[in-house]
Amino acid sequence: MDWKTASSYYETRLSDALTVLRHAVDLARLPQAGVPAHLKEVLLEEEKPARRQLERLKKREFRIAVVGLEKAGKSTFVNAWLDCDLLPAKAGRCTFTTTQIYSVEQDSQQRLEVEPKTEEQFTSLLHELESASNSNSKHSDGAKQDLETIRKYQDTLRQVRSEGRKTIPFTRLEDINKDLNKYVADEQYAHAVLEARLYTNKLAQAEGIVFYDVPGLDSGLAKHIEESREMLSDCDAVILVQRDPSPKGYELKIVEFTEQGDRNVEVADKFFVFLSRIDQLASPAALQKHLDEASNRWQEIAKLSPEQIVHGSAGAYLVLNDFANQQTVESVGSPEEILTKLNSVTGIENEEALKQEATGIQEIKARITDYINNERVTVLEKRCDALITNILTTSKEIFEIVSKRYSENPAEAKRLQENQRRIEFSQWWEEKWKTIKADLSDYYNDNIWNSTAEGEESLNSDIVEKFRSRYLQDIETKIEEIRTNTEQRKQRIFKENNSGVFDAKLTDYNWRKELSATISTFLVDIAHHLALEIKEEALKLVEYLTTLLWKTQELEQRLIGNPEEFVEVLSRSLTALFLRFARPVADSIIPGPLDSETRKRIVKRLGADIELVDNYYSGEEKAFSVLRRYVNRGPNLLYDPKLRHELLGIRDLSGDVPPKPTNSSEKVILEVETDIKAFETYLRSAIFEAAGFEQFCLQELDQLRDRFIRYEAVWRGVAQNEWLEENPLLMAEMPDHLKAHEVNLEVSDRLRQLSTALKNIKV
Repeated sequence: MDWKTASSYYETRLSDALTVLRHAVDLARLPQAGVPAHLKEVLLEEEKPARRQLERLKKREFRIAVVGLEKAGKSTFVNAWLDCDLLPAKAGRCTFTTTQIYSVEQDSQQRLEVEPKTEEQFTSLLHELESASNSNSKHSDGAKQDLETIRKYQDTLRQVRSEGRKTIPFTRLEDINKDLNKYVADEQYAHAVLEARLYTNKLAQAEGIVFYDVPGLDSGLAKHIEESREMLSDCDAVILVQRDPSPKGYELKIVEFTEQGDRNVEVADKFFVFLSRIDQLASPAALQKHLDEASNRWQEIAKLSPEQIVHGSAGAYLVLNDFANQQTVESVGSPEEILTKLNSVTGIENEEALKQEATGIQEIKARITDYINNERVTVLEKRCDALITNILTTSKEIFEIVSKRYSENPAEAKRLQENQRRIEFSQWWEEKWKTIKADLSDYYNDNIWNSTAEGEESLNSDIVEKFRSRYLQDIETKIEEIRTNTEQRKQRIFKENNSGVFDAKLTDYNWRKELSATISTFLVDIAHHLALEIKEEALKLVEYLTTLLWKTQELEQRLIGNPEEFVEVLSRSLTALFLRFARPVADSIIPGPLDSETRKRIVKRLGADIELVDNYYSGEEKAFSVLRRYVNRGPNLLYDPKLRHELLGIRDLSGDVPPKPTNSSEKVILEVETDIKAFETYLRSAIFEAAGFEQFCLQELDQLRDRFIRYEAVWRGVAQNEWLEENPLLMAEMPDHLKAHEVNLEVSDRLRQLSTALKNIKV
């Protein structure tokens, strides 16, 4: 494959590979794609040299870097190559900026382009020089001198920058000599020039050849080191112009930059050395020693073959072939002097041979021409194939990694991603549910129950006291209503039953009948009010549980349903429980008078139930400690000293002793009012504990808690719904990868683009 064919072929291949690289890097940059960082770094490292090579191929440029130290003779070497003493070459620094020489075919294409520094670039140069001048390096004096020169010629330097880019056409190279020296070597102007580009048909026969003549690395300016680094990273061949046989210092840097800039091609594949100024050696033995030392060192450093090392003298070539200007003749010597020196060093007698062979220019041209014609395609193949292989191999690896988790098809990708997100949500929920249960346990311990020393659980004392307080307040209110109504009821009933002769028995029964109805309602009301208290505690618990599930409205509905129905169920349960213990007390005391057949019949019917509250009585009055005893003795057990002593073993009477009845009506009143007091006492001092309201409340709250825990599967679904609806409280707890509600198809889309690019690349 010739160079033209190879350039076109690899331009297409590199362009396709870079398209693949772009899609692979775009995919790798998505965190959710999960591409290992080192794969992305491989592509980014390959991208820069691949793009540089592609740009050269597009321009059909073959770049040859002419490098070396200051005063090594680089410019003289280029002049000899061009057969024209064009570039400045003198004792002091003569090159201030990079000169690029392009090969063109036609005379009409020949021109000099001058690119001045921008103000920013010029200011950067000043800062660099100031920094170097203040350092202790060997270049500080040179930097100070450059600063003085810039200050001295600030007007002309400003003029160059203000004029902008210049294009100067020419026909003969000699015609451009003055302008080229002005912008490249004249310190009045050159410090303001970024680069000079010379287009000539004298460079080489091959198309696209470009020579880069860069100032020496040892100039002391970091700018020149960076220019050399960039140039050596972006060239196809390197010619090192060298004076001493053993490279060292900055010359070794040139090798290092060449190796770093083109990792897929060995230095020996594209590196040439021109050992200059052999006419300054003393003898053939000195020349041979010079060549042997250079050959050995370059074999050791870069594995260069002897054919890659050419010796000669560019200055001698210019002088002997009548291309040298007066300055070069004065620097190198007259033709006669040079012929004598070359003869004594090389042993060549023929004058024409001394002009051509001994100077080495024709030989280095021949070596470079042979490299251009025969070897550069191989080097191009090696460089491009390595770049393309690395790019494609790495990109395919990225594709394989991502395609295991994502689909190229958007619909399939959406389904898979949705499935994956649900799986990840379920995993998250498993851990969250453990936290919720732990939080609920802590809340219960702090707010709902107390644990006894024996390990038993009881309702929190604050809740109990609140519950009991509500209960006692209700009793007080209701009993007060009964007492208020009793006076009115008493007057009415007494009148109704007093038709000339007072019927105590009938009056007592009628009064107790109405009182029994009132108390029945009273008991139901108390149960309902207690249910409301439990509801309040239940709703507090539900409210807390709701916060655990991000205030979802589903929770209350599923745990307790309709609050009114919840209270109704509680009320029925509490009423049944309450009446189980309160009803025997009310039935045995209220409906029938003392010693009546009614009371006796009721007591007999109640059987053992009449004893239910005895074990729970906690009052101070012993007359009520046994319900059956009070039922059988009535007020006498409270106000008859002898009876109290016999049955209770106490001599004092109970509280305020009422006046002893003087007639049957007073006896009825005392008995009824005492029974009401007894009923109130039992409600206050026995029924609450007997009915187990505390345990009932705890039981209801425990049932809510247990139901909440049993409904874990329900809450999982509720949590998922809240997640999909982006409940802000829930989203605040979500890990980042679960926060986005919209399915992210970016990975799938970029994976598809990479897949297409990989399929389209030509093999």
